Amino acid sequence: MSTKRNETKEERKARKDALKAQKASKREGGAKDLGQKNCEICETPSDLLIRCQVDERAQWYLVCGKCWKTVSGGVVDGDKDHPHYKYGGLWKNRRKD
Repeated sequence: MSTKRNETKEERKARKDALKAQKASKREGGAKDLGQKNCEICETPSDLLIRCQVDERAQWYLVCGKCWKTVSGGVVDGDKDHPHYKYGGLWKNRRKD
């Protein structure tokens, strides 16, 4: 019996299995640092960055946890020593294992 592509059930199954295997290898493959972004202060690649404003220019930066402690004073809403700090959410690498 033929299907729409004029192939037998066995041929169709083999084609679909090959396609599934190709998609699986694409998901699993790749470098460990795939999808990572660099901290905009120390340039360290990271899978988790904090979006924040740190100076009077009101420009948004993505900073790693280590740098976040210095720009925010370790306080989510900032403090009197960091008047221009504003929290803007997290960025997560969704391509990570």
